[in-house]
Amino acid sequence: MTSPALIRARTVLFQNAPHDVGVGELAECLHERGAEHLALRRAPGVAALLESAALHEVAETIDGLLEVDLGTVAIEGWRRYDRLRMAAMRTSAGGAEQVTLFEHEITQTYHPCLDVTIDGNPVGEFTIELCVALLLQPLAATVRNGMLAALGPGDCTVTVSIGAPELGPIMKRQRTLHTATMIDLRWPIPLVEQPGASSVDRVHRVRPPQSRWTGG
Repeated sequence: MTSPALIRARTVLFQNAPHDVGVGELAECLHERGAEHLALRRAPGVAALLESAALHEVAETIDGLLEVDLGTVAIEGWRRYDRLRMAAMRTSAGGAEQVTLFEHEITQTYHPCLDVTIDGNPVGEFTIELCVALLLQPLAATVRNGMLAALGPGDCTVTVSIGAPELGPIMKRQRTLHTATMIDLRWPIPLVEQPGASSVDRVHRVRPPQSRWTGG
């Protein structure tokens, strides 16, 4: 069986556009918001060519943040969904349950700070806000042995937005996907911590994203 393709935040913003096209569009949006004045705030009067190069590098950096996997965002939210958690705990020793997921929203927000340097000298910085929001329509889930084993049909409206506190909105796009296509269910996915799980396997992030959950 071939591995299903991951659907990332970049797909929502740029769909199947080549990498350079997406970065170029993002750089143009940054320019329209005047981002070069933040990126080079301590280097006034630089050449237009340097401003363009700085915006391109900032756009490349932001593009790297768009590697966020939508399926991972959904799973992290579902691990806080009471109906799924309770079903996972009830079936952890064996058995299966069908759980109806009502309409709900999962939001994950990142606030990375971008530092801009020229020849090793810091010349500017600004904070980016990247938000991934999943509005999921009602669907059925199968929980077996404490793990998510299957999903029924249902759509998800994904909104990806990029902004900055000092600039306002930079880019925002929306796309509707089939929820099941975002989740790799070739193997069941744990919904609660499994007995005997080692903390060594956990990934520690210096700046974890802020998450918000709304739903039943």
